[in-house]
Amino acid sequence: MNSLLTFRPFTYVLAFFTSLWSQMPVAETFRVATGEWVPYVSEDYPHQGAIGHVIETIFARAGIETAFGYYPWARGYQMVKDGLLDGTMPYYCSAEREEEFYCSLPIVEGQQVFFHLKSYDFDWKTIADLKGLNVGATLGYYYGEAFEAAEKQGVFQSHRVGRDETNFLVMSRHRIQVFPQDRDVGYAMIRRLFNAEEQALFTHHPTPLHTKSLHLIFPRTSANSERYLKIFNTGLTKMRQSGELARYLEDMRAGRYEQPAPAAGEAASLAR
Repeated sequence: MNSLLTFRPFTYVLAFFTSLWSQMPVAETFRVATGEWVPYVSEDYPHQGAIGHVIETIFARAGIETAFGYYPWARGYQMVKDGLLDGTMPYYCSAEREEEFYCSLPIVEGQQVFFHLKSYDFDWKTIADLKGLNVGATLGYYYGEAFEAAEKQGVFQSHRVGRDETNFLVMSRHRIQVFPQDRDVGYAMIRRLFNAEEQALFTHHPTPLHTKSLHLIFPRTSANSERYLKIFNTGLTKMRQSGELARYLEDMRAGRYEQPAPAAGEAASLAR
C-alpha cells in the first residue's frame, strides 16, 4: 500500500503532461519537390537559394514550415502530381500544365539569351542573323520553334554537346560564337567555371530568345492546394510590393547565395 501511494503522484503528473502534450498543435509542413538548378535552387545554398528563400519566408509568416526534397525532375514532378508532396518548383506554366496544377503568380522572369565573348561583336534581331555562325547548344534541349527550324535547315552550324557547362568552355576557346542559355543560370555557370579575370570575358545580348516566368505549382488533386496557393500568392504580392522580392533576386544575381557559409556581415541580406 505504501509503495502504491508513493508512486501514484508521479503517475498522475506523467498522465497530466502526456495529455497536455497530445493536445499541443503539431507544426504544419509544406513539402516541396525540387532539383538542382543553380542559381535558382540548390541543396548547397543557404535557404535552398533565392526561390527557396522566397517560399520558406512566405510560409513561415503563415506559421507553416517548409521542407525541401531533392529528386530527379521527372520523379519529383510525378510525386507531386500523385499528391505525395504539396508542390514543386521552379516550373514554367503552360496551358497543358495548368490542367493538372495550380500555378502561382510569377516568382521570377527567366530570360533565355545568347551568351558570347565580349571580343566577338554580336548582334541579332531574328534567327536569320545567326547565318553562318557556330552556335552551341545542349543535347535534349528545346530552344523554340524558330531556333529548331533554322538548326534543321542549316542556317547556322549547330554544335550540340551533353552538358551546358561544356558550351561555355568551348566558347572560351573560340570554337563557338554564341550559346543560348537562361541568363541567370548562365552567369552562375560562368562564376563556377572561371576565375574572376576569365568571367569578365563573357557577356550576353540583351534581346532574349524568349522569356518565361518561373512558378511554384500545386497539384489540383490535393485538397490543400488552393489554400496553399492563396497563402503563397498573397505573401508573394506583399514581398513584391515591399521590394523584398527584388532584394532576394538581386542577391541571387550577385552570387551571394552561392557562398557555402557566409560570415556574419558579409551576406547580411541573406538573413533578412
